[in-house]
Formats: sequence, structure tokens, C-alpha cells
Amino acid sequence: MKKLPLLLLLVPGLLVADEVYLKGGGRLSGRIVEQTADKVLVDVGDGIVGVSMDRVEQVVKGPSSLEDFDTRASKLGPQDVEGWRNLALWASAKGLSNQSRAAYQRVLALSPGDAEARQALGFVMVNGRWLTEEESYRARGFVKYDGEWMTPAEVQLAQSTAAREQARDDAAKRASDADFKANMDRLRAQDDAKRAQEERDRMNNDPVIWSAWGYGGAYWPNAGAINQPAPPAGAPR
Repeated sequence: MKKLPLLLLLVPGLLVADEVYLKGGGRLSGRIVEQTADKVLVDVGDGIVGVSMDRVEQVVKGPSSLEDFDTRASKLGPQDVEGWRNLALWASAKGLSNQSRAAYQRVLALSPGDAEARQALGFVMVNGRWLTEEESYRARGFVKYDGEWMTPAEVQLAQSTAAREQARDDAAKRASDADFKANMDRLRAQDDAKRAQEERDRMNNDPVIWSAWGYGGAYWPNAGAINQPAPPAGAPR
């Protein structure tokens, strides 16, 4: 189902085929291999695509290129090299890559040295021998690195570049971590200083109770005493 948008673009050559028209636009062309009340399966040449029937607007059945391929193949003799080659070309032109490959494999089975079939199937001539793509690269000294074929020198350069980039990224991360730690330490120091100042302010603002032998307790500072007027001269204290 995830391949549906791509497959819809790959099958415009199937002009006469079973047509599955989708709600909201879009069309799937090929050969219906199964249809039920819940889903329809369509062979588009490169695989079978399933579509839920609740997405289908209309199904129109008709002859397809896949059926035409089967008909043409059934008429070929087992030793007909040219017939299978022509069928492979015809299938390729119709966008039936899997069927074209199958026809070329029949050609190769009958004529192992057939250059057209070898090339169509991805073989490469190296020093007079037909090799697969992987074999040809290895025969020429290439190695596969990170999904690509490279010379050993290219691999070494790529590895060195990757190592430098990794070292740069590691250094940047260490610097970032150090900056973060320094900022956190600064914030903690500021918070500690703020709490210490708040404690000093609290201690300075709280009254202190003091007493001496023979006297009752008193407070310092004694706001009441400070605000009382001085007694008249000669008055007892």
C-alpha cells in the first residue's frame, strides 16, 4: 500500500488493462488477480498491489499487457532465442520489468554468451568474462563502503573525513557541556548568595531578647523605649 503512489506513476504504459479507479482521483492499471467485498489485488507488472474496496470508486475490467505477455510467451518454443529476446524487448517497452527480466533469463539459459541479455540483466564484461555488477567492481579493486563502491584510496579519505568530523563534533559537545556546567555553577552560586543574604536580613530584623540578673527581660532594639518622650527633670526613672 505504501508503494501505491509510485506504482501509479510507473504504469502509464498499460493503456488497455483492468482499471481500478480510486475515490478522490488516481487509477491503478494492471491485471486483477483477486477481488472480494473487502479488497482488490492488482498485478501491475512489478508486483501485486492491494487496495481496500472502501477506497475504490469503480472497477473496469479489460485485457492487459500482462495477459498479452502471457499469450505471447505461450506461443514461443522452448528453444526460440530470438522470440524470447523480442518478447523481453516488448515487455521492457510496456514497463513490465519483471517479465522482461524473466524473458532475458530464458535467452541466457539458451545462449549464455548473449551480450544483449547479459547487459540487460546487469552483467559487465571484464577481461573477457561476464561478471555481475558486484563481481565486476571487486575484480577492478573496488570495495563497498557506506553503501557505495569506492577505491581503497577513496575509502581511506572518507574514513579520515568521517574521523575529523566526529572529532570536531565531540569537541563541540564537550565545549557545550562545559559551558552548561559553568552556567549551572554560576546560577547555583547566585542562589546560595541570595539565600545567605536573606538569612542575614532576617537575623538583623528579628528583635533580640536580653536580660540581666535582677531585671526582667527586654528587647533590643526596644522600639517602645526609643519612641517614648524623655521624662521631666527630677522625675524618678
